[in-house]
Amino acid sequence: MDGVKIYRMADNKNDLPIYIRKYDLCEGKPVMHMHDSIQINYVMRGSLRHTINKTTYDLVKGDIFIIPPFVPHGLADKDKGDCEIIELEFLPEFIFGRHRTMEKIEGVFDFAYIEPFLVSECEVKPRLNLAGKAQVEVENMLAALFEEYKNREESFLLAMKATVLQLLVYVSRAFSKNIAQDDSQHLYERHRTAIAGAISYIDENFREDITIEKVSRIAMLSQSYFSYLFKSMTNRTFVEYLNELRLREAMRLLNETGKRVVDICFECGFNNVNHFNRTFKNYAGISPMQYRRGNKNN
Repeated sequence: MDGVKIYRMADNKNDLPIYIRKYDLCEGKPVMHMHDSIQINYVMRGSLRHTINKTTYDLVKGDIFIIPPFVPHGLADKDKGDCEIIELEFLPEFIFGRHRTMEKIEGVFDFAYIEPFLVSECEVKPRLNLAGKAQVEVENMLAALFEEYKNREESFLLAMKATVLQLLVYVSRAFSKNIAQDDSQHLYERHRTAIAGAISYIDENFREDITIEKVSRIAMLSQSYFSYLFKSMTNRTFVEYLNELRLREAMRLLNETGKRVVDICFECGFNNVNHFNRTFKNYAGISPMQYRRGNKNN
């Protein structure tokens, strides 16, 4: 975006992939800027205005929000100089792997716990308010990050990475508990409809060479968030659900036809006979031929 200043991790002049600080906000108009890192902000004291993509939200103590790289945003005090923010920022590859980018992070474990904060009408969830025990837990984790960052004892980066992961998981769980009452419930319901459509597509096309990349595109969701929602709604991963459909069809063909196992394998959507045999045995406890013979003897 033209005219919006970009702050880079290198600007902190510490040659580290993570940075944390406390600071007081000044009253006035938010100064729009962006970062090349993921940023987590927590309101320790006071109230503020947070502008994301030209929309402004009021935040108070206990609010936490996550900003992905290169998203324009700005903060301004709302309480005449009595607002304190904890700002934590880190490069995506520090947490998710050296050869990963925000666009290429794959798998539920990698990204599911941060993805809910990145999905809303303006791409970033405005905030999550923490109260009671949740507020204390998060403040304790942020305090631990401060101590590690300040003291820099042996393996402090590993300790900080572990705490950031713990923080992301904890906040994600708080988000999940809060979603039913959240003002973005309609978004979750919209995604539920998208997942239902994806399931219908899988049910009709499981014999074809379909992938999670293709189905998540059909659902118009990122692959990681699609994986997260799909498992939440079906209690199965995408691969588990797809394989179960294919194996049930294979069982039907083994029972009702005299087709060769190799032909059934490819007809049901598997593209490798050895993989089909292993998957079938893991699912049924016996090989495809044993399954066929057992049903003929009954």
